[in-house]
Amino acid sequence: MLEWIKRHKVFVIICFVIIVIGVPFAIHCLFKIHPTEDYDFFVAEWSAGELLQYYGGVLAFSGTVILGALSLHQNEIIKQESDKRIAIQEKREHDSNMPRFRVKFLCCNGRYSNMKVKIENISDNVANEILVYKICVVKDKNVIWKYPNAVKYDVIKANDELEVELKTEEIQEDKVSIQFDFRCNDKYGEEHKYHVYSFCESNSSTPYFSIKEIFEENP
Repeated sequence: MLEWIKRHKVFVIICFVIIVIGVPFAIHCLFKIHPTEDYDFFVAEWSAGELLQYYGGVLAFSGTVILGALSLHQNEIIKQESDKRIAIQEKREHDSNMPRFRVKFLCCNGRYSNMKVKIENISDNVANEILVYKICVVKDKNVIWKYPNAVKYDVIKANDELEVELKTEEIQEDKVSIQFDFRCNDKYGEEHKYHVYSFCESNSSTPYFSIKEIFEENP
């Protein structure tokens, strides 16, 4: 509402002048008019003072209503800000209790065959029921190799690591991307999904893996 007033300053000033000065002046002018006997309907039953007193009461009542509305509006804004702060604090608390991971290359038998990686839990929170799946090698957006099964592990403790065998076959091509997904449950039982990938210029270069969490949109 305050923003609306700021955007319409001229209109608000004009209305204020009319209400405070214009209406009392109009009442004064009306009582200066003396209707004839043919128009006795317009003869005032009230005095100018009584009408001005009534108008003052209306203004006082209107002011009370407006102040009450502004107070309710302000309280609603304060509540919304408070709810936002509480939500931010809850999210920070929730995030501080989430596991966080890093994936590193360990070894392979040459040309990425039988590759092993380690998933490091770099947080102080345990991760349970880990499932590694969608292990594949991609070139030019085409899957040239994939492992058909998923691999399950029980737990990655806080600040601990898990060795994972990707069971890759020998890759002859260069400029490929080694990828896999994994999911786990945090200590609240909430499931988290991650996508891990590394782009390799040649089949002899050392893979460096990036990881990002997968956020599924609600249907």
